[in-house]
Amino acid sequence: MRILFYYRGIENLGVGYLMSMLTANGHEIDLIFDPGLDDNLFVKMPHMAWLNRHEGLLERAVAFKPDLIAVGSPTNIWPFASKMAEKLKEQIDAPILVGGHHAQALPEYVLSNPFVDIVCTGEGELAILELANRMQRGEDYTDIKTLWFKTADGEIIRNEMGQLENDLDSFPFPEKQLWHDYGCFKDNLEVFTGRGCPFKCTFCNIHYQREIFKGKGDFLRKRSIPNVIQELKENLQKYDPKFVSIHDDNFTTNPKWVEEFCEHYRKEINLPWYCFGYPTTIRPGLVKAMKSANCATVFMGVDSGDEEIRRNFMERPMRDEVIYTAAERIKEAGIGLQVSCIYGNPGETPEQMFKTLEMMDKIKPTQSSSYIFYPFPKTKLYARSVEMGYLDEEGEEAVRQGISGYHHESILKHPHKELAETLAKITPVYARSPDALKPILRWVIAHRMKRLALFMYICLIPITFPYLGVEGIRVTLRMAWTALLGRGRRRDKPAEVIPAVTSG
Repeated sequence: MRILFYYRGIENLGVGYLMSMLTANGHEIDLIFDPGLDDNLFVKMPHMAWLNRHEGLLERAVAFKPDLIAVGSPTNIWPFASKMAEKLKEQIDAPILVGGHHAQALPEYVLSNPFVDIVCTGEGELAILELANRMQRGEDYTDIKTLWFKTADGEIIRNEMGQLENDLDSFPFPEKQLWHDYGCFKDNLEVFTGRGCPFKCTFCNIHYQREIFKGKGDFLRKRSIPNVIQELKENLQKYDPKFVSIHDDNFTTNPKWVEEFCEHYRKEINLPWYCFGYPTTIRPGLVKAMKSANCATVFMGVDSGDEEIRRNFMERPMRDEVIYTAAERIKEAGIGLQVSCIYGNPGETPEQMFKTLEMMDKIKPTQSSSYIFYPFPKTKLYARSVEMGYLDEEGEEAVRQGISGYHHESILKHPHKELAETLAKITPVYARSPDALKPILRWVIAHRMKRLALFMYICLIPITFPYLGVEGIRVTLRMAWTALLGRGRRRDKPAEVIPAVTSG
């Protein structure tokens, strides 16, 4: 079978796993990748839309003659994914499957789109392989677990969730070459070492995923260390990256595994690397092991500088001292620290927002990221936003459509949204500025000059984000240059899959 994938903006490891699962089992895949240069979730530049080269992507899609089209869509990519689904359906007579967090949270809504035939409500590797196999054999496939189907008369077939694969080593390594062809990465190699997160932050989809996967296998899973190292070695040989980014939802929750991994990584890879850590998991022995393995940066969520917001709204019940201690341990170990926060939460006052700015400033991180609260569907904070009157029906429809995002304007009816939007852009600059410049930045905040804050944020990316920000600019330029050259128009040979190597 020939399966065509669509994605937008950045490389996606989840889609990469689906691709490699299919190629490892004899199917052929291709990717049409939209660089999203007009709206990359950070800034909107409509005049750059011509660089996305949609005509070339559609030409490539038609030439591939797919039997199935798979569209990946987190919530904020849905506006673009739904438009591409329409364009593809006009030219190709093949069923369209949509997966990702938006389909998982709102399967009925996504299936109500006239150009969508199937949605994936969970992890998709086993389901999409079963779908391709049955389509190849000409068998009925409408009872495949984890997939929902829309019949010709509009009826929805709601199949139960399938079992999670507990042995992640059984999956082939995710497809990389197609992403590389589109310029999605060069010096920074992304990898997953596990799946799931033990925490229950109310703004994140993890807490409802645990509910829908209940009884279907282990939600928290780690790959074996030899399996991860083998993937890294294969890709280092092929692409010669200079940096590794570990994109587990929370890398530091299993200290024994991490410390053993660090020992092997130090001996066999030893490139500088990046990961996500949760404040309560940052222990002295852990950061020592990570530093010895050349860990360059830990990303740690602060999320709010106000304990009431963290405890009662976000379900992150930790005292300020825990956050400060974790930050100090990382910095004392000689590891870079990136901290993040969220402004404009439902019920948040200006005083609480300024507590967050103060905490970010007091931590003095290597770099910081700050976001506007976005009520992702099915999350607890979405429901609370509705209950408190911050999200009316118009706002709920905007979420269903995937409008805006956590880097853009707030869609809540928040009385202090302009302050939140200004702080979200000024905080990365403020946290890295010398004290002499901070009165100027406080003046920008006091006057709610969010456009000036955005301008400063963009111009100072090389200073405020000394590695990953600069790398992001380089990748964006590579994607734009690749699109200009028309490399997305054709593919000369099928994608090559890198097989998994199990610990045995």
